[in-house]
Amino acid sequence: MKIKIINLIIIVVFLVMLFNFDYLLIFLGKLNSNEIIVDSVKISTLTMENRQLKQELNDTLELNELDKYTDYDLVKSNILVRDPYNFTKQITIRYGKDKKLKEGMAVVSNNGLLGIISKVNKKSSIVKLLTNNDINVSIKIDDNYGMLKKYDFSNNVIVGGNFNNYEIIMKNDEVYTSGLGLIPEGIYIGSVVSTKNNNVEQSIKIKSNNNFNNIKYVGIIRGMKNL
Repeated sequence: MKIKIINLIIIVVFLVMLFNFDYLLIFLGKLNSNEIIVDSVKISTLTMENRQLKQELNDTLELNELDKYTDYDLVKSNILVRDPYNFTKQITIRYGKDKKLKEGMAVVSNNGLLGIISKVNKKSSIVKLLTNNDINVSIKIDDNYGMLKKYDFSNNVIVGGNFNNYEIIMKNDEVYTSGLGLIPEGIYIGSVVSTKNNNVEQSIKIKSNNNFNNIKYVGIIRGMKNL
């Protein structure tokens, strides 16, 4: 009799360790297996709903962060399409002529300039990202002006050039749009990580805070706000 009791205790302990308390209750006849299944479904559903609510909250916060561009006439948009063949170079956004968008307008994220509009359709636009090698955006560091040239994928930096060779450019200097052309002045691009001076001009490498592989929402800057 004692051996049977010991064996029963061993079985109970084994079930608790191997599965969980619910299975122990089933073993003891205290809980129906159907109740376990129903509860599991409820928990799974609640977990999915919780994840969805968290994602919606994060999306709302990300969109609201675009409100920091208070000096600009800005239109918010989500990403409509990412071409797998040009995934690292362009995106397609939701709005176009229906929001009075034009080629050459700046497209930004919460972390600064993402690219410029290269084509406008009736209800969508194609954005050429800063990772594109023919981006050509006028930039400045303090009063020293230059141009964005290309993207260095091996080091994940943007290359700029045409800076005066006699101006001092330091590591960690912040780079902004210059205001020359359609793109307004003062849009953050990134910070300098290195410089090179060939006695004719200076070139720089810029680290952007953007993750160009993970873009969900953008702002299109149509110009300065009318004050």
